[in-house]
Amino acid sequence: MNSNSGVSTSIPRTPLRDEVYRHLLDRIHRGELTPGVRVQDTALATQLGVSRTPVREALLRLARDGVLEADMGRGFRLRPLARDEIREVGAILGALEALAFELSPDFPEERLARLAELDRTLEQTRGDVAACLDLEDEWHRVLLAGCPNRRLLELIGRLRQVPRRYLSAYMRAAGRLTLSTAPHGKVLHALRQGDRAGALKVFEHQWRRGIAELEAWIS
Repeated sequence: MNSNSGVSTSIPRTPLRDEVYRHLLDRIHRGELTPGVRVQDTALATQLGVSRTPVREALLRLARDGVLEADMGRGFRLRPLARDEIREVGAILGALEALAFELSPDFPEERLARLAELDRTLEQTRGDVAACLDLEDEWHRVLLAGCPNRRLLELIGRLRQVPRRYLSAYMRAAGRLTLSTAPHGKVLHALRQGDRAGALKVFEHQWRRGIAELEAWIS
């Protein structure tokens, strides 16, 4: 491209649809879009200064992830929080993450050190729910990074958007400023002791406890 044409030669690092997708997730996790609110692709495209195509693609992806639901002829709607949804998705996601844990051949010290570093950062992050949840998601991603089943990890990544939305709403409603790293510490301690079975037991227990807590809050 001619540098004198007046047109920027920069190339976006990610597709526009992915940028719109992350923008919408960020707004949802920050509570700017509330359950039940309608999201119109035309209005959103105007707000973001982009065409409808990447917006539509992002909205369809969010619908596939279970964050939005398509309302025929009326656009998309942010799914309301429902006890059945968090119970069902939580059970599925917990089982899938446990499977990814079991399939991981090893947990090298450098990965455990990275997990401990994320925990220290999380302990120091207060008052920013989205940042806390980003760190929590990253902790799980790093823990399971050794799993050789890439499709399983991709499915886990998509499904995590559902409990994250519930946890975000719960933390804001309850006034919780951060997340506890105590269960993480127990998992790391067991792994450093070579006790994979014990680490998995703690991991699965924390999953069940977390989902039960969210269910009780919704009720």
